[in-house]
Amino acid sequence: MRELENLVRRLSALYSEEVIGVDTIESELADAVQTPEPEAAGVGPGLDDASLGDAMDRHLQALFAAHGDRLPPDGMYDRVISEVERPLLSLALGATRGNQLRAARLLGLNRNTLRKKIKDLDVPVVRTPQVRRGG
Repeated sequence: MRELENLVRRLSALYSEEVIGVDTIESELADAVQTPEPEAAGVGPGLDDASLGDAMDRHLQALFAAHGDRLPPDGMYDRVISEVERPLLSLALGATRGNQLRAARLLGLNRNTLRKKIKDLDVPVVRTPQVRRGG
């Protein structure tokens, strides 16, 4: 199922035609068979040797290519930043069990800045009570 989702994402990013033909799909499938997923190569769950910057570069190049000779819609900076920022904040809050002070410190942000970002990006904050050990 994941391979199908990846194929559809790749097709929508790389081809701007309204209808994508069978030849194009078969060509992409052939390329996918020749280039195994990083997980299949034993690298790790969704990780490869590239940095986050390299992954973003590939994604943004595909985004621009998908629009052909036209530019992507205005406001791209804020959309891209929020797509990276939202999961980063969520993971930091999860790792700190919803403790915003610790999450802010982990991220290198002021606590009020973190709170504003949580509100602006509509990031859910789940506070997990810390288990106290007897003593």
